[in-house]
Amino acid sequence: MSNPSYPPAPNNGNGAPPVPPAPGAFGNQYQGGQQTYQPGPGSSPYSAPGMGAPAKSFMVTWLLSLLLGGLGVDRFYLGKIGTGIAKLLTAGGLGIWSIVDLIITLTGNARDKEGRPLQGYPENKKKAWIITLVVWFAGLVVGIVSTVLSLTLVAAAVQGQATPVPAAPSASQEAPAPSQGPAGDGNSFEVTVSEGNTVNVTILNTGYTTEIPEMAYMKPLNGGFLLLEVSWETTAGSSFVAPSNFDAFDAEGKEGDRIFLDDGLGGLVSGDVAAGDVQQGVIAFDIKNGPTTVVINNDFGDKAATFTLTPAS
Repeated sequence: MSNPSYPPAPNNGNGAPPVPPAPGAFGNQYQGGQQTYQPGPGSSPYSAPGMGAPAKSFMVTWLLSLLLGGLGVDRFYLGKIGTGIAKLLTAGGLGIWSIVDLIITLTGNARDKEGRPLQGYPENKKKAWIITLVVWFAGLVVGIVSTVLSLTLVAAAVQGQATPVPAAPSASQEAPAPSQGPAGDGNSFEVTVSEGNTVNVTILNTGYTTEIPEMAYMKPLNGGFLLLEVSWETTAGSSFVAPSNFDAFDAEGKEGDRIFLDDGLGGLVSGDVAAGDVQQGVIAFDIKNGPTTVVINNDFGDKAATFTLTPAS
């Protein structure tokens, strides 16, 4: 009996047919062995593969936070638009928010909108800390210097305003000579009131009273009223006469209050006086009784002549 014929056994000695290779992804055949992932050009150690641009820069965020933190520019850069606007509108949370954000950035805890850490922090953190401390120290020094200068200027201004005005010469001192000297007797003075214009001022009479009859409603504040009857004669050019040409100071240097009398009471009438003309009238001062220094002023309000008198009571 003959046996049926079979195909010869394969050379590998295994009677089972070889297993075909498994199909790989996307139609490629799996080649076997350990596979290693190689990041592509669109990936980054700071983002998931294929997610696009890397995380934000630490140096840029730090500089924006240091220089423009009060405007929220650092948060705009990180993509946090909402909090950036809030920071801008509150001027950096009155400065507190700006300082907090800067410290968060310097300590490496800042994140962008996607929650990713900032790129370049490890190699730049020391330099950022040093520069920040230097800037803060310089700002502190400038602030102290500015405050000291401001206080010094204010103190100087206050001291200047508080400087007392020198008192008029008291009657106890020797009265300085009139600008042109006496013009005849001790009660008459030649006074230059302006360039080319001179007058002769004569004290005709003096008196002191506690009440002006026609002005009984007026009560003296310094004890009584000094009355001076004066003559104002223009000797060269022209002049303008007024009660304000005269001031009076008591023995303590206190200025008397000028009382204006109308012409009905014999008061000195203000007006122009031509050369050769004379204007006469009475000037009154509310002043303490006793030795009195009388000052005659020129057209510029400057002292032109000074004399002392003791009014008759």
